[in-house]
Amino acid sequence: MFCTSSKANRAIEHARRYGRPMQAATLDETLWYCILVVVNWGPNPKRSRFNTVLALDVQSLSTSAMLRNILLLGIFASSYAYVATPVTLSRFSPAASSARSARTAIKMVDADTVLAVVPGLAALGVSLQNKNYGGFVAPQTAMPSNTEMLALARENFKKWNDALQTKDAAYVASLYSNSDLSFLPTVSGKHIKKIDSTEEYFTDFVMKNPFGTITDDSVQVYGDGDSYLHSGMYTFELGEGAARAPVQARFSYVWRKINGDWKITHHHSSVRPQGPDMLSVARANFQKWNDALQTKDAATVASLYSNSDLSFLPTVSPKHIKKIDNTEEYFKDFVMKNPFGTITDDSVTVFDDGEAYLHSGMYTFELGEGDARAPVEARFSYVWRLMGDDWKITHHHSSVRPAAV
Repeated sequence: MFCTSSKANRAIEHARRYGRPMQAATLDETLWYCILVVVNWGPNPKRSRFNTVLALDVQSLSTSAMLRNILLLGIFASSYAYVATPVTLSRFSPAASSARSARTAIKMVDADTVLAVVPGLAALGVSLQNKNYGGFVAPQTAMPSNTEMLALARENFKKWNDALQTKDAAYVASLYSNSDLSFLPTVSGKHIKKIDSTEEYFTDFVMKNPFGTITDDSVQVYGDGDSYLHSGMYTFELGEGAARAPVQARFSYVWRKINGDWKITHHHSSVRPQGPDMLSVARANFQKWNDALQTKDAATVASLYSNSDLSFLPTVSPKHIKKIDNTEEYFKDFVMKNPFGTITDDSVTVFDDGEAYLHSGMYTFELGEGDARAPVEARFSYVWRLMGDDWKITHHHSSVRPAAV
């Protein structure tokens, strides 16, 4: 690309002379040898004084050495252009040089001189643009790991939270970007885009004595680690003394490094929505269990129980059942009693952010056939856990209600 075919052939011969088989040479290395030959074996090789300096072994050079030699190559190629011209630099004085017309100066440079200059300068430009020095790629800055960025995100959150404790609205606002800002606060219906409006919002908010604690978070990194999204859940303590109360909320921050400082370019905070009514969920699951009893299919009833980590203490069995097959065995007899349960009193306690709950209370079971059918008052405790998309019973304790004393 930078050499004539005859000079490319000489480059190949030059490579062979240095012991480099051409079939093992890369295109980039071949280009380098071609450039070296153009500079050393130009129109008048006797005038070149750089044969020793430019006899480079590409593979043995470090990245920094290769960069240094690229720069030298450009300089040497330019210097050679003047060496190869009929008129030397010593023949010019500053006055004569300035007086010489552009046309005369152009005539000084012959075609062979141009060929001597172009390869070195072209290679220099291409190599610097691609950051590839003689086949060696310049080392890139290592991308921060997700663990490192999460630690940084939490550190920046702490800086923001500490700023709230100062009750200085201007100081809090200084952590936000002065341009390209999107701020959707917890207790404001506005979309804030300016620093002065940000400061105005925090003037009231800091007086609520807010203190935030992250309860769940994650980070997504952008660019070369110069910006990231930090999102998740936090709990804010707000108010004074006995009136102080926690508020569960959700957050999204985008932090960007601007002139060496981390700034918030986006902040969205919202009160966490109420989850499903777990008492209603518990009663619906009880109804599913009760309906399964009506099928008189013990396997259908047993399928509602967890296949692992099970604790089942039945009403009319002394056993502590821990396996599905034993659960099915128990219900083979029980479903033949025609049981039908009705909850008379209950409550629910939620665990693991709604992934599990304890449903407990009183129920009355109708048991038996015809005239022999009679109610049995009993107590129940169920622990249901969400496994995949299905609720499963991991604990069931049922007992006959003791007689009143």
